[in-house]
Amino acid sequence: MVRDRRTPQRVRVKWPVVVITAKGVVVAETKDISSEGAFIQCKLSLQPKEKLKLFIMAPNQRPFDFTAEVAWSNPHGSDQDNVPRGMGVRFTKVSRDNRTSLRNVLAKHYERKTSPTAGSK
Repeated sequence: MVRDRRTPQRVRVKWPVVVITAKGVVVAETKDISSEGAFIQCKLSLQPKEKLKLFIMAPNQRPFDFTAEVAWSNPHGSDQDNVPRGMGVRFTKVSRDNRTSLRNVLAKHYERKTSPTAGSK
């Protein structure tokens, strides 16, 4: 098993994201996210280091506005693959307020997912 060495830890979320590239605009979905980057599931075929503008819609929040670059891309995967079709992105330009807000949202989301009562009703 390969250990994930990324820090900070990513949180699994399915949030809508608008991706703006030189090739056009696409609505996609995050699969996981941290304050430093995200995995975005989409059909775009982008190359590492390509620049993006992202608007990520977390629940009950104003959209997060990030400038990012593609860290890696898998344009040939499928939903059944271990690594589905999409790309890993690294946030390259984030305001301090945006990063703090994202960290707070992720902390609350992670807390809900790991609380003893999560999933029980």
